[in-house]
Amino acid sequence: MAENEETTSRHSFLTFLSFGTYNFTWTIPTATMSLFMFYFYHTVVGLDPLWILTVVAINTVWAGLNDPLIGWLTDRNFKWTRKWGRRFPWIVIGFIPQSLSLIMIFSPPDLPKDSFGVLINPLPVMLWLLLSLFVFDLFITLVDIHVSILRADKFRTETERRKYAGSWGIFDMFAQILGMMLPPLFLFFGSTILSYTVMAAIMAVIAIIFGITFIPGAREDKIIIDRYYSRDYERLHVFKGLWIVLKQKSFIALYAHYVLWLAATASIMTGMVAYLVTFILKSNDPDTMIPLLAALLLGSLISIPVWLKILKKTNNNKKTYIIGSLILCALTVPIGFFQTEIDLMIMLFLFGLGNGCVWTIGMPVLFSNAQDDFVVRTGKNQKGILVGTWAVIGLITAFIDEALIALVFTFTGFDAGIPDYAALVASGANVELVQLGIRLLLGIIPALLILVGTLIFWKFYPLTQEKVLENKAKLLELGF
Repeated sequence: MAENEETTSRHSFLTFLSFGTYNFTWTIPTATMSLFMFYFYHTVVGLDPLWILTVVAINTVWAGLNDPLIGWLTDRNFKWTRKWGRRFPWIVIGFIPQSLSLIMIFSPPDLPKDSFGVLINPLPVMLWLLLSLFVFDLFITLVDIHVSILRADKFRTETERRKYAGSWGIFDMFAQILGMMLPPLFLFFGSTILSYTVMAAIMAVIAIIFGITFIPGAREDKIIIDRYYSRDYERLHVFKGLWIVLKQKSFIALYAHYVLWLAATASIMTGMVAYLVTFILKSNDPDTMIPLLAALLLGSLISIPVWLKILKKTNNNKKTYIIGSLILCALTVPIGFFQTEIDLMIMLFLFGLGNGCVWTIGMPVLFSNAQDDFVVRTGKNQKGILVGTWAVIGLITAFIDEALIALVFTFTGFDAGIPDYAALVASGANVELVQLGIRLLLGIIPALLILVGTLIFWKFYPLTQEKVLENKAKLLELGF
């Protein structure tokens, strides 16, 4: 049977398995950052939320220029391409520095603070954080661009992409489990900079180990490499390519939804878990986070085969994605109104059931379809600038959630350098107002973000199932 037929796959089970382990290499550092970066710099280091927001804003602007440029510069044939492929060498170059840069982020200088625990001179710490984020973004972008393109190039048919979506979702869930549950266990020295540095070092080593297991699945075979030489190479101009990306409805609609979904779930809600445990549940034990995160991830894990079965039955990527997003939105609102740890765990479990849809279908299926759409529109197998633009998603997400957190904390009077509930009470802050802000960031605000993203996707995403298959036929004609 031909490779393009929907029921076939030339890749072995081990290839799917190895490729899926990339989720650990990417998710472990990003989940660790989502869980602790803002909390660490705010409560342990003593940096004001608005200063954290300033650093993240600068990094976001830089990444908006840097990430598409990295994609454009590396998306061409080099002297090693015929032997090693166009994607594999960059992945190998970048995954170890990407992991090690996590240590740098959690190793700022320990500088003097005032009597309230706020840094007297925040500038050195701000510069350290900015440089650390620059380094992290450089290498994670270099790796993720080529993994994302390779995912679409390796798994060509809808059957392959949906099969990979199942393994991708399961691997990513376990990666989230490691990324969220292990860090609290490795805070051996309490609420200190050293404690977080050690934690980051352990997580970096774990990410590197999984990166090594990803290498066999990341290899490009002769069929993929031959596609890079199937037509005369004519470089897509960077500004023309960027303009095409910005005009592509399938990309922009999915991008908008994914940014807002990530800001709501992976950033605001995850980043609030440490605050929730410390300032609402009044616990100084980081292990208190583990059952809460476990409930959320268990719900997501259980839902993966359910959503894939629904997707197979409807055979409609867009419709299934919208249904799942709306269910997720409805399940997010109640979280901010929890009363006990038990009902909070139930709410997080239900939230996970809805979250599994976006988690499973978004990247492996819809984003791959958007990449196909880009190649058909340009007639060139050069997706680096599109995926480079997508890579900015994490930075925009971070900016949105850091901005919302900083604004809410500023309006509720939640100052920097307050390590626990007792210190919050002693600071003279309005405790109930601070807790209200945390609850809003757990429920209503994330739900609104998800709803806005879903409406944008529903209105503007143009890739019906018929259009997806039409694009695949055109790719075959182009030799891609």
